[in-house]
Amino acid sequence: MVLAGLIRKLGHQLAEIRERALKSILCKIEHNLICYADLIQERQLFLHLLEWFNFPSVPMKEEVLNLLSRLVKYPPAVQHLVDVGAVEFLSKLRSNVEPNLQAEIDGILDGLFILPSEVPALSSASYQTNQTELSKNPEILTGYFPQDKSNFQQMEVPLRPVVNQTVKCLKFSTFPWLPLTTTDRHVLSSNESSLRSSNHTLIWNTCELLKDVIMQDFPAEIFLQRPKIVQSLLSLLKLAFGGDGKHRLALQSVSCLQQLCMYLRNRLNFHRDPGFFSNKHDTVSQNSSLSYCHEARGTHHSQNPSPGSSSPRPSVVGRTGQRPRGDGQDWDAASSSGSSSHAHVNSRISVHSPLDMGHIDLPELETEDTLELQFQQLSLPQFCVSILESAVPLLRTGSRQVIIRVLELLTEDMTLIGEAISTDIWDDSSLFGIDMKEKLLLVLGALGETMCYHKSSISLEQPEVMLVHHRMAFISISLFAVRLLQTLLPVEKASEFLSEPMSTALFLLSLDMPISLEYPNIHEAVVAYLEQLNSENYSIYKRTAEAVYSIECTCNFLSDIGKEGEKNLLELVELADQALRSFSYHQHFPLIKEIISIFFCLLTYLPQIWKSAQASPLLQGESQKVLLHMLSHPLPQVKAETYHRCLEITKECLGVHNVTKPVSSLCNGIHFLLHPKVLYEISVFGIQEPKMCQVT
Repeated sequence: MVLAGLIRKLGHQLAEIRERALKSILCKIEHNLICYADLIQERQLFLHLLEWFNFPSVPMKEEVLNLLSRLVKYPPAVQHLVDVGAVEFLSKLRSNVEPNLQAEIDGILDGLFILPSEVPALSSASYQTNQTELSKNPEILTGYFPQDKSNFQQMEVPLRPVVNQTVKCLKFSTFPWLPLTTTDRHVLSSNESSLRSSNHTLIWNTCELLKDVIMQDFPAEIFLQRPKIVQSLLSLLKLAFGGDGKHRLALQSVSCLQQLCMYLRNRLNFHRDPGFFSNKHDTVSQNSSLSYCHEARGTHHSQNPSPGSSSPRPSVVGRTGQRPRGDGQDWDAASSSGSSSHAHVNSRISVHSPLDMGHIDLPELETEDTLELQFQQLSLPQFCVSILESAVPLLRTGSRQVIIRVLELLTEDMTLIGEAISTDIWDDSSLFGIDMKEKLLLVLGALGETMCYHKSSISLEQPEVMLVHHRMAFISISLFAVRLLQTLLPVEKASEFLSEPMSTALFLLSLDMPISLEYPNIHEAVVAYLEQLNSENYSIYKRTAEAVYSIECTCNFLSDIGKEGEKNLLELVELADQALRSFSYHQHFPLIKEIISIFFCLLTYLPQIWKSAQASPLLQGESQKVLLHMLSHPLPQVKAETYHRCLEITKECLGVHNVTKPVSSLCNGIHFLLHPKVLYEISVFGIQEPKMCQVT
């Protein structure tokens, strides 16, 4: 961590390095980038602060003692100082410093002797909290460039509303609260106002500015904590159904929201594990003052341009160059050469962005009411569901580009949903859970209707381009819908919550052969949901699937029969058995001839194969089963064809032209008809059939 590195530098042999490290720590405290809760946990800090006076050169004595006097207000700091022998050290040091510093040391010693019960409790401001602490014990700050630091230290910090303990559907609710300076609030207010403009060009340019600058200069959670920009972007999505090029503004909004989803995912990963998440992929721009809090920086060294260079893009409206990071190192080089950061700021060149045309003179914003703002912020689940509500209706537009862009947005949103909402939402009886559940059900119903709409729009009467459009839309939307179901809804709860439109859509999807072949995992999920939703439709699907499989076996059987070379007899018999199940659909009568011929050929012309097969009772049993199935098939045409083919084989074997052949060889040709079960079927049931009687 950067803080640990600064603390180590407090004990460096070079006075310049020690002084720079101390200034950096004090500057971070002043701008609320770190707080005393972070410092009092560092035992090494107190040791280095005391050893500060042991070096030959001792600059900034007053600042060191002032920092110690503020730290001793908290019990952990007192304990660390007592453990390292601060009482004895400071008592001896008192006589070796100037009179004005002796009073400061006396105050520190007094703090070391205060009983623990008299020490005020510390409000933790650590960012290294786990996910539960982030939602239940947020830290409220007044800004990372506060106007009056003394007032901040004395004010009572209001607490954000705690998430209802009965809410059990949340994996992640809200990010830690981030305060803003007046300048940054002006930036957000300007963009929000521009998005509500009636000027299409201004809206377009504002969206471009949001994507290229604003969303990179602010942590993504800022837009949830102050949701007016998000709400304006969501309202712009309705323009997708408008003419006169208005759909282009909707696409701009979609692009902004998609980028925000990506940045929120990165911020979520960062908050889960700041030490593991790579800062190179962090969504916060290095120009942002918030991006240089001690958690986000890690061991990352600043790669910003030199103090004399300017940023390639404006970091705030109407300014160029770098924003102050608040770590006290922005213009150290300039400061050391005699110039000041104040002079550098004044030297910035004012460049008006497209938004400045209507908002050059912004009114001074009022002081923020933090508690009220926190009541108005969007939680991550609310943001995700709001995108679903606003974007799903756009999937019924006739624009291929709109559908593709919206699906890209929904895919990013679905990733966030999986991180924010658990499957327990369907059992959540809290007000929040009920509200989320109702909205999700409406979205799922709308998705089902959209799938049915595109499926029913596929007609040969339409132009080919429309056929392709609706087909691709149906496939893409179906894939998204099923993955959303897998993310949110357990299969066993489908019958309880899914509406009729989604049930119908899943039924249509289950019968779609290309999708089942291309996306087998999706197809399996669809069938599982359908089985729970509608037993009648599931039964239709099962019968259809069996018929399709049987037809496939028919094709494979006929293909294998026509091939030369050695054949797998058992596999052929199994294919023949499966092929008979779909005969009522294809009614391919040559199939009957081929099945009967295989028994005749095996016995008559391939005795060596049959001889080896004699050792396989399974093959003989399966063969007889297939033959009996054909002799007793429910379709009269199949039975008639079977009997007719058997009669032809019998005439061929016992004909007068075979009179010179041995009797044993003649019997081999009809041996398959002489099995007791076959003879029983022919003599008892075959004679009863009027059409079979003559053949029998």
